[in-house]
Amino acid sequence: MILLLAVAAPVAWAAEADARTAEDTAEDSLVSLLSAEFDLQGGETASAAAGYLDAARSSADPALAERAARVALAAGEPEVAQQALARWAALQPESVERLPLEANLALRLGERDAAAGSFSKLLAADDGSHWQQALQALAQTDARDLSASVLGDLFDAGALPAVPDAWYGFGSLARDLGDDALSDRMADAAMQRFPDRARVWLWQADRQRRAGNLVAARAAVDKALALEPADTRLRMTAATELNTQGDPAAAAAILAKGPQNAIIRTGRVAYLARAHDEAGMLVLYDEIKAVVAEDPSQLDDAHRFLLGQLGELLKRPQEAMDWYEGVRDQTRRGEAELRIAVQLDALGRTDEAEQRLRELQVAEREDGQSVLDSYLLQAELQRKHQRDQDAVDTYSRGLLVFEDDPQLLYARALTHEHLDQLDEAEADLRRLVAINPQDANALNALGYTLADRTERFEEALGYIRRALEIEPETPAIVDSLGWVMYRMGNASEALVQLRKAFELQPDPEVAAHLGEVLWHSGQREQARAIWQRGLDLDPENVVLKDTMQRLDA
Repeated sequence: MILLLAVAAPVAWAAEADARTAEDTAEDSLVSLLSAEFDLQGGETASAAAGYLDAARSSADPALAERAARVALAAGEPEVAQQALARWAALQPESVERLPLEANLALRLGERDAAAGSFSKLLAADDGSHWQQALQALAQTDARDLSASVLGDLFDAGALPAVPDAWYGFGSLARDLGDDALSDRMADAAMQRFPDRARVWLWQADRQRRAGNLVAARAAVDKALALEPADTRLRMTAATELNTQGDPAAAAAILAKGPQNAIIRTGRVAYLARAHDEAGMLVLYDEIKAVVAEDPSQLDDAHRFLLGQLGELLKRPQEAMDWYEGVRDQTRRGEAELRIAVQLDALGRTDEAEQRLRELQVAEREDGQSVLDSYLLQAELQRKHQRDQDAVDTYSRGLLVFEDDPQLLYARALTHEHLDQLDEAEADLRRLVAINPQDANALNALGYTLADRTERFEEALGYIRRALEIEPETPAIVDSLGWVMYRMGNASEALVQLRKAFELQPDPEVAAHLGEVLWHSGQREQARAIWQRGLDLDPENVVLKDTMQRLDA
């Protein structure tokens, strides 16, 4: 008996010790998990990733390993991510959800074969949604060239699923990654593989438009619509393509066919407005009023707002205001208040308009954007009525609430410049550049102001060149470069840049600058011709009219 007890005691002790070890392990995992959660809430993502990994190592729950991997990738901790993914694979070897993370990590580490392998497994297991995970993983990396190469490998290996939307998505990604040749190869292959799918024809329309072949692009849209005429989503995409081709009237006509809802009618309004089709807008206005009169349940806030927009576009401010007043949804109410103020001003009731805006500014609203816009709109109305100093004051009040807001600072700077308050204008523009050194608009505005209103030409040129590095084909910045060149006495280079700016975007202010340089270069007939083109665009443009008057042209 004594001998049996001597044997049994160690066995009981061992079982007890195992239980304590399991409890300690669970407790350690919980401590690590709580610590990781606190770190993540505090923005300490690297520490959080390490904590989740510790928790995962002490747990058989694959969700902890997944959490550790996702946080580590977001935190830019590849070694932690690798260990977390290994733990996840050990706990759940058949998990498909792990594959996009493995592929994304391989891309970050420059491991092309490993990335392609993970993507291939993911696409082979596709159930209709995994290709979207693959698309997202390929897009969410800074290794753009490597992503494009891996995508090319997948395409060449025939790994893409037999889903037209997937092919279109990957083809668009190839173009976004800078590999137009791969995108075109995919488009050709998709046309051969899915010749009866409308989405593929819209892809061809996009491709033909970018190549400058608008006739073929339009024919491709017509083919797509003929294949799937009842598909509402397709009609909306086709309308977008037609508008991009420069035919908003055709886009509106496409949306007018088939079932209607507030979203489709909103698109019709936008395209009709771009086409300057007042008759079409009136037809739509009467159509919606007839629909809601027959079925009042359809008069929701979306349609009230839409009717308000149409009334505004048709220059019926009282009707527009009445529709906007009926909007009650808080997500739209702030914007409705802004539009009401515009209608009040159109009715000559500017004081009431400003009062509505001031009420919006002091209201406690979750919609901060509408409050910000109320300051911008009030100042815009004040400037419209030649009250520029009042506008400066309004911008300043707004900046007390929205400190260093770029829109308010930029608008105040331009108003200071108009009031010849150059020091104040320069200060605002320099503040914008300090906040965001990559703000091309601010850099250009500062450079142009210095070039136009001072003789600090070299300094102005520096800001303008920096803006061009960020946005090399922006017409306003190219115009600024031409203008500073002219101010520095380099008329020949000025003409090159100003002509380029006018070709990029015919604009009356660019016409004013180009015409002035031509005038002083002795090319006065050409100057008059350019000025006339500017007047055709905007007969009341102040800069152009002042230039012609100053030069006695």
